[in-house]
Amino acid sequence: MGVSMADGGDGEVAVVGSGLVGVCSALHLARTGNRVVLIDPGPPERAASFGNAGQLAIGEVVPLSVPGVLRQVPGWLMDPGGPLAIRWRHLPRLAPWLVRFLRHASMERVEAISRTMADLNGMIDDDYAPLLTAAGVADMVVRKPYVRVYRQEADWRAEGWRFELRVKSGLEHRTLDAEALRALLPEISDCFRFAVTYDDRHYVKSPPRLVRAFREQLARSGGRLVTGEVQGFDIADGAVRALRLTDGTRLPVRAAVIAAGAWSHHLARELGDRVPLESERGYHIVLPDPGVRLEHTVSNFARGMSVIPMEEGLRICGGVEFGGLEAPPTPARFDQLIQSAREMFPGLKVEGGSRWMGHRPSLPDSLPLIDRAIRFPNVIYAFGHGHMGLSWAPTTGRFVASLVNRQPLNFDLAPFRLARFA
Repeated sequence: MGVSMADGGDGEVAVVGSGLVGVCSALHLARTGNRVVLIDPGPPERAASFGNAGQLAIGEVVPLSVPGVLRQVPGWLMDPGGPLAIRWRHLPRLAPWLVRFLRHASMERVEAISRTMADLNGMIDDDYAPLLTAAGVADMVVRKPYVRVYRQEADWRAEGWRFELRVKSGLEHRTLDAEALRALLPEISDCFRFAVTYDDRHYVKSPPRLVRAFREQLARSGGRLVTGEVQGFDIADGAVRALRLTDGTRLPVRAAVIAAGAWSHHLARELGDRVPLESERGYHIVLPDPGVRLEHTVSNFARGMSVIPMEEGLRICGGVEFGGLEAPPTPARFDQLIQSAREMFPGLKVEGGSRWMGHRPSLPDSLPLIDRAIRFPNVIYAFGHGHMGLSWAPTTGRFVASLVNRQPLNFDLAPFRLARFA
């Protein structure tokens, strides 16, 4: 496949951000004949690609903003173990994002967004397969049913239309009564007496190792990695011609891809585009010796948390906290994760665990931004994937390469355009 020279010669394409969306974009660009430089801003631990729940989330097609969400928020905030927390000092800065978020809470918008999410989910396996094979890490994907547990069947039925949206998207599932649940998960607490399995769901057993493997494959493909943080752009003749790093380095470029996760909107603002991006702070604990044998991802929807058997140990993930990019982690969120996990597995051993907090890049409509900068057509935005970054990264990378190469796509990118925030 050829490379378009429309944006300035045969120079490098810079990808800003080396998480999964960034590295998948770089891989697709390299595969289509581009010279690529991947700019790594620093410690991978701060990014969502390092600490997420590892889910290739087939079946997740319900956006965060839904009818009735505003009525639920007070209850969530008053419940210390609930799925949502807000650092109140951040509320004035968060308020404009929340207003936009609530505009998407109509059933009409939810159904439209859900269809788009389902379309993206339908490409997960096909877009991951060649990248996993090339990097030699196809064995990192664990194909085991995802188990969602409930205290009683009525709690699942209360999801109503939310679950119907998943079924409409093609979700294959089974229901388990208390006896079947106990047969599948012998160590689950007796208070959980019903479950639903997502049978076509799978997960990555080490997200950090996956990112490393993809970076190594990029290097083998001729791409190079530069460590640094972009602070500005050199612009001439209506295009970005170079990136300026905080250490004074200047990188000439033919094109640039902004895939810097929860920090991306700062760079977009430098280019004159205002994007309503917010950090959804996520937490995890990894237990190297949990005392519980688990072969499946197990999720407690009521608590917004999951327990996942990974290479590094049992990973307990959960919750959404709005608190900005600068504030330190909230210690109580870790305590609540442990408490929720012990509700599910009373025999859990929690000694010696590691703790992490990172930033999911979230846009108000639960869809990513994949588009050109308004004033600079040689800059592509690829960020805002929220909870679905690991799932949609290879597909996004394929879209990004088509935009940079100015090649047609057989997929409508209208739902991901920047103009939707005007």
